[in-house]
Amino acid sequence: MSPVAIRVSARALLGLLALGGSSANAAGPSIPSNPTPNPSLSRDLGIAPTQLSRLLRVQRDAGAQEAAVRRELGDDYAGSWIEQTPGGAYRLVAASVGRQRASTRTGVQIRPARYSWAQLQASKQRLDRMLQSQRVGIHKPIDGLHAWHVDPVSNRVVIRLARDAQALAADFVAASGVDADELRFEFMDAAPQPTNWVFGGLAYRTASGGGCTAGFVAYKGEFPGVVTAGHCGVPPDQIDVNWEGLGLRWFGLFENSRFPGADQGWIRSSAFFTVTPQIYDWAGNFITVKGSVEAPIGASVCRSGLKTGYRCGWITAKNVTLNYPQGAVYGMTESDACSGFGDSGGPWIDPNGQAQGIQSGNQANSSDGHNCDAPAGLRRSFFNPINPILSEYGLVLSTG
Repeated sequence: MSPVAIRVSARALLGLLALGGSSANAAGPSIPSNPTPNPSLSRDLGIAPTQLSRLLRVQRDAGAQEAAVRRELGDDYAGSWIEQTPGGAYRLVAASVGRQRASTRTGVQIRPARYSWAQLQASKQRLDRMLQSQRVGIHKPIDGLHAWHVDPVSNRVVIRLARDAQALAADFVAASGVDADELRFEFMDAAPQPTNWVFGGLAYRTASGGGCTAGFVAYKGEFPGVVTAGHCGVPPDQIDVNWEGLGLRWFGLFENSRFPGADQGWIRSSAFFTVTPQIYDWAGNFITVKGSVEAPIGASVCRSGLKTGYRCGWITAKNVTLNYPQGAVYGMTESDACSGFGDSGGPWIDPNGQAQGIQSGNQANSSDGHNCDAPAGLRRSFFNPINPILSEYGLVLSTG
């Protein structure tokens, strides 16, 4: 994928998927007390175990470092990300439109930037408002103009579009009033498509016949349930599960759901199921969820699902606006980890056990309905961040 000039376009295949989380039936597999390390992270990231340990140390401290440097730089702050050095180490980098140095206590390298984070986010919001003012918003997509987000590395708002939508993109940007110098355009050669199919740690299907994957366990007061994707069901859809060859069992009901606009939902589980804060890794192990500290751009992240198993990659963008055929969704996070039909609604988690989000869609490049065969630079999957879902629905994430 290469940047192009302003009158460019891209057709995104932001397929709505289905992923896997874990809510374990009492009759399900036992959870090992000392699970073996999962090989998927080194495999998918393409880094040696020694490099992986360095990355995880940086990633663990990145949240606190990012908050510290953001406070120190104030209005000069222009975004941050994790990057690998030529020597194979990892570090957190922040951009600044003013001061080029931060105090040594932050441990963050500072890079010069032209536009502040606030300025680029304001331009991104202009594009969002333009989408809504044209009565597109969550009701109707603009064919060929599929996604945009603020990229701190290039210090631009990146717009992804189809190759035959260059004129449309130019007109849309001009009407929004956004300064073209703040933008970068990229082609994305695939079309959005929905996918409803299920499993992860626990597969479910709705009474209407659709299916998806259970994500993170979360409580609303004393009631347990699972967070999943909004496109997987609407209240009061009844949910059935099929676990370990026991056949279909009634699991619960969709109590909350929102799609488009966002892609989030919560299923209240029945008293017949024991829910646990683990995620199945498709290698016989369960990963314990420890919290929901948001990882920065450049951090490693993994997802689990029925179609493609446990897959890992890098966080490549945040606050992405996507134009699905069913309508626009906002605030998505992008990763180059692969995904496929059957993965929707499942969990994204970082190697430190921090919940990141719920699978929403992807850019699929094959008739098999997944993008695992696509080159890393052309492979994109999208998830709805977990913390906004917890906040909106009044949920408490189950941790172990």
